Amino acid sequence: MDEQCGPIAYSPDYLRRLRELVHPSDELQRAGYILGQFSSSDLDRKRRCERCCRVVKKGEKYNGLPGETPTVASGRSGPSAEPEHLDRKAITTAAEDARISEEVDSIFRDLTMGGTTPEKAAEPKWTCCNSPVLSKPCMGEEQHEPRQYNSGELEDNWRFYATPSAPPGSRRAAAIVIDCEMGVAASGESELIRVSVIDHFSRRVLLDSLVWPNVKMAHFNARFSGITKQMMDDARRRHRCLLGRDKAREAVWRLIGPETVVVGHAGQGDLASLRWIHPVIVDTLVMETKRRRDEREVAEAAKAETAARNAEQAEDAGGLEKNEGEGDNSAPKQEGGLSLKALALQRLNRTIQIKGRGHDSVEDALATRDLLHWHVAQSMQ
Repeated sequence: MDEQCGPIAYSPDYLRRLRELVHPSDELQRAGYILGQFSSSDLDRKRRCERCCRVVKKGEKYNGLPGETPTVASGRSGPSAEPEHLDRKAITTAAEDARISEEVDSIFRDLTMGGTTPEKAAEPKWTCCNSPVLSKPCMGEEQHEPRQYNSGELEDNWRFYATPSAPPGSRRAAAIVIDCEMGVAASGESELIRVSVIDHFSRRVLLDSLVWPNVKMAHFNARFSGITKQMMDDARRRHRCLLGRDKAREAVWRLIGPETVVVGHAGQGDLASLRWIHPVIVDTLVMETKRRRDEREVAEAAKAETAARNAEQAEDAGGLEKNEGEGDNSAPKQEGGLSLKALALQRLNRTIQIKGRGHDSVEDALATRDLLHWHVAQSMQ
């Protein structure tokens, strides 16, 4: 049965236990959290190829994209209109970085509205080689072509902001759980498109909003984010979204202060998408990774101790007795995954992120919250 965790009674003791789980800064940095501004070398590692949108690595040489940029053409029986956002650069980025089969499906659905099914619709093809849009490039270059950036462009895009102090007299949450959904910008960068925040104690949803990106998008990663272009357009038209990541970050800040415990599962990506620095972090992925490592070390130590004891007993018996467990070739117990989906099933007996439905950032935040509470409850036993 799904172990739903209702509201948690606030107490100084429970909050103290939460704070004891906050990771030190070196541990956060190893997990990928950004705790300061990028250096010049950090920014250099953010530079991307003009053709394929991949990050350009120093000295890297491999086949890239066509020197020419082909356009998308409809199949013989397909519609004549071309999706404006469907260019070679965007599609390749999508295919390589986000596995956008759902995005392509949504494009087909948009193109074939009015009764024609995606199966009957002609697949868009490249004019250069008449291949499907997700096929491998028909031509290649040996090296990347570094994109030319305007002065200060990288610095502005990758500037991070620390949590400000709360106004005097304002109430701020003691602990929140955050989860975000991301799409892929035309530049190849991950871009925030939804932010959800819940209160750890009451499990009340404090914020749940789509975020209209300030940049041109390649796709919204609908297969995983559960968010389509139509959903974004509708939210923008009805003024029901936050306009850009700066507004999204400010909306989060209105709920918290510098001392608020921020909880996430692999939350470094969520905070990076908001360009947000916050050092008071509890990450359930980091916790589970450490727990698994500790359990493995204990199991290996116990196994070694048993083997040594059996060897000693066999020696005392003149080596005539077979060691207990000798010749046991049974496979070790299979460890479960560390994804939120796997851990929710293992710890909470809860199924989330059902295939075909996409992710729900509120559902994921609640699962993260209950997973953390499971750990706190274990420590209190």
